Amino acid sequence: MKQKGEFLQSVLKKYIDCIVFLHNTHEAATADKILSEGFIFENQLSHTSDRVNPSELIELSYFLFLRKDYGPYTIIIAIPKNIYELYTRYSNRFETTIEDLMTKTIPWMGENDEYLYMLAPEHIAGYFNNDTLEFTENQLYKSEYLAYRDRDDF
Repeated sequence: MKQKGEFLQSVLKKYIDCIVFLHNTHEAATADKILSEGFIFENQLSHTSDRVNPSELIELSYFLFLRKDYGPYTIIIAIPKNIYELYTRYSNRFETTIEDLMTKTIPWMGENDEYLYMLAPEHIAGYFNNDTLEFTENQLYKSEYLAYRDRDDF
């Protein structure tokens, strides 16, 4: 019988050429909202999600074990490596953070005096249900998407 990590790894095979971040949430409605509207994170994407290697089963299994208290719905953020490299290159060129470029809105100040960012739904591949082992694919996901092109401030 396959373990949850093996099921998640089989889903992530499609995103092997991506920088992958995972984030868990408790409610299916929240997961669905993230797919349609985007993912709000504080300060840096890595502060609110975990970067994982999609081909490392032990790493994926450890993530699922470590984050199980955060809910059974694992949001999968998959940014192709070539797009992530463009964000990195442009962040250096514009002397700004990569988060400023990869998000679909201008950042705003949150309650904790930290900037909040909205990652575009086009970077959200879908979510994995750890209870049913089903993957819900995001129909808005676009591997070639560049967020800063949609903004007037760049």
